[in-house]
Amino acid sequence: MVISIFLSIVLTGTASADTIVSISPQKQYLEENQSFAVNIYIEPDTPISGAQFDFTFNSTLANVKDVQEKNALSQTGATTMFNAGSIDNSQGTLTGVYSLILGKDTATKPGTLATIYLVSTGRSGLCKLQLSNVIVSNSSGNAVPVTVVDGSVYLEDAESADQSDNGSEPPAEDTSGGGGGGVDNGENYENIKLKEISRVFVSRDTVVSYQYKDAENPVTCVNYTALRNAGFVTASIEVLENTSCLVSDEPEGIVYKNLNIWVGKNGYSTEENIGSPVINFRVSKTWLEENRIQASTIKLNRYHLNAWNPLPTVKTGEDSDYIFFESETPGFSPFAITGQSSQFASGPENQVPDSKEILALEPAVEENAEAALSSEMEYETGQDEDAKENRNSQAPAPGIFGTGVLFLSALMFFKRNRE
Repeated sequence: MVISIFLSIVLTGTASADTIVSISPQKQYLEENQSFAVNIYIEPDTPISGAQFDFTFNSTLANVKDVQEKNALSQTGATTMFNAGSIDNSQGTLTGVYSLILGKDTATKPGTLATIYLVSTGRSGLCKLQLSNVIVSNSSGNAVPVTVVDGSVYLEDAESADQSDNGSEPPAEDTSGGGGGGVDNGENYENIKLKEISRVFVSRDTVVSYQYKDAENPVTCVNYTALRNAGFVTASIEVLENTSCLVSDEPEGIVYKNLNIWVGKNGYSTEENIGSPVINFRVSKTWLEENRIQASTIKLNRYHLNAWNPLPTVKTGEDSDYIFFESETPGFSPFAITGQSSQFASGPENQVPDSKEILALEPAVEENAEAALSSEMEYETGQDEDAKENRNSQAPAPGIFGTGVLFLSALMFFKRNRE
């Protein structure tokens, strides 16, 4: 009965603004046989009291294991009613998921409506994730217009990792696969804009290079020298919407991108296993121009031991759209790419003092102007009228007034005294 009342309410009426319902993260790059999750994230444009949706997926690539309610509608302590829907992995559908507030409370802040847990079937390919039959009700019980954002997961083939380097040393245990995702490392799913994974076979004394191609990922590659055989090891990049939830404060400067970078499972990325690790990344020239940031101020910052640490960063090249950089790093954790804004794009030589500096200089300018006028008046006293008329018709002598700025200051000072 409650369900019928809810559906009859939300199917009547409309509102004037859009509420966004999206799959988050919108993109993920994962290995086969790996469990993963997606959030159904809602951003109300008006107070809302309920929402429902259906979810479709490619069942040959992934299956739904579970659906759990989150706190999008209960952030203020409201009591809610949740239905996890009906899972049909043979058809690739999850239907009839809904959540509604019982009582007069409403929700106004963005949040996760539900989390869907999936597992790969072991095949590779692009698994599209789509929302349909999305209905959201406002505080008056009317349906509101919604904008729906779908998502996708790219599942990559995982090759056999039981090889070794001529049998001289066995692969390191617990280091292959699972290069660190949002679940494994504690990052909030709703904060992950993009997750991209690269997987490489690691053998001793070779340079390991993880390549990344997604246009939204500023990291182009992660390189290091392998000091031990390790089999297949993954390195993952999480491009974040905001500062990582794993840090306690924001870095200094203007942030271009917030990132989490993980290599191998916990305990792998140590000085015993990897040597000379570097991160190559790029920064948009448009972003630099819009924020009036000089490329020389760009830094890759690593969060470690409860503090942000700027890493040595050098420019390695550029093209028509990006400037490319490389940073040495002692390890992998949350990162942030930052720059320092310059108030004057033309350089220090063309900078004009701000109002505080002008006010600070004004007494000295007026004192110099007054002294100059006093000298001028003393000079004129000893001259005859014809000489004064002749001199007054000439331009002010540079030796008396100095620069044009001093002249204007003196003139204003003189006028104030005359008034």
